[in-house]
Amino acid sequence: MGQGELGSKWIHDSPIGAFQPEFVESISNVSVAVGRDATFTCHVRHLGGYRVGWLKADTKAIQAIHENVITHNPRVTVSHLDQNTWNLHIKSVSEDDRGGYMCQLNTDPMKSQIGFLDVVIPPDFISEDTSSDVIVPEGSSVRLTCRAKYFARIVIVIVIIITITTIIIIII
Repeated sequence: MGQGELGSKWIHDSPIGAFQPEFVESISNVSVAVGRDATFTCHVRHLGGYRVGWLKADTKAIQAIHENVITHNPRVTVSHLDQNTWNLHIKSVSEDDRGGYMCQLNTDPMKSQIGFLDVVIPPDFISEDTSSDVIVPEGSSVRLTCRAKYFARIVIVIVIIITITTIIIIII
């Protein structure tokens, strides 16, 4: 059994039923902003005495086996709603968490599927180059500018020129 391969050697504490486990649907890809939480869900049926495992696909690092977290990363937890719905939770994601996460079933041969985590970095607004509040008389034009840097250090400048006809402010 190679590194990151959970295989069929897990301990089974219940007899394996007549049906082999199978995936009910694909794992959805997840896209979250850095610092937010991400959850992958693995839907299976006929699990019986088999186990669900979670791995980080690129490093083959085992995250969890069934209800037990293996990784030493305190941000990683697992949960399940029933024997069919298994979740891998990553709290406060960082850029290092980006990549594929594999849900594995310890069948022979092993069954697996992968969902991908994309960690997006919100723009950093450059306040000195961004318009502040302005008061403009009706019928006048106004120029509003928003400048921001993204993680690739690309500077985006948005300039909006509008003519004010009527402004209605609703405060809730």
